[in-house]
Amino acid sequence: AVNVSIHTLNDVGIADEITGIVRHHGVPPGCIVLEVTESAAATDIGRVLENLARLRMKGFELSIDDYGTGYSSLEQLMRIPFTELKIDQSFVMNAQRNNSAKVILASTLGLARRLRLRVVAEGVETKASWDLLRELKCDIAQGYYVSRPLGSAAYREWLDSWAQAHARSSTAVH
Repeated sequence: AVNVSIHTLNDVGIADEITGIVRHHGVPPGCIVLEVTESAAATDIGRVLENLARLRMKGFELSIDDYGTGYSSLEQLMRIPFTELKIDQSFVMNAQRNNSAKVILASTLGLARRLRLRVVAEGVETKASWDLLRELKCDIAQGYYVSRPLGSAAYREWLDSWAQAHARSSTAVH
C-alpha cells in the first residue's frame, strides 16, 4: 500500500506515471493499493476524481484511509471506485470502552461488506481489539498487536511464525 496525496492526484499524467513505474518493476497494478485520505477523497476537484477512476481502470486497488474522521461522506463511497476502507484507529482503540465507537465500528464493517469493500482496521494494539475484530469479521487488522514495522527479511520470518501461531484466526494481517 502506498499513500497518495491530493497534490499528486492533481497531476494530469499521474495515472500513466504510476502505471509505468510498477510495470517497469514487474509488479502487476492489482498488487498495489493506493491509499487516499478522506480529505483528498472529499475534494470536488475533477482531475483528482478522474485520476482515481483511471488508476482503478488500470487495475490498482484504491483505499479510503482514516475512514470515519474529518471529511467523512457516504457520497465518497458512491463516486469513487474504492476497493478498500481503512477504519480510523480512534474507533478501533475506543471500541472496548465506548459503546458508540463499537456501534460505529460494527456499522461501518456491515456497510463495507454490503458495498463489497475490503476493510482494514487501523490501530489494533491489544488482544481485546483483535478479538473484537475477529468477532465482527473484519478482513484485515493493522497495528502493533500484529507487528511493529519490519524490513522485508524480518517480515518473511515474522509471517511464517504468525501464520503458525494464529492458524485458526479469520482476521488477516496487513
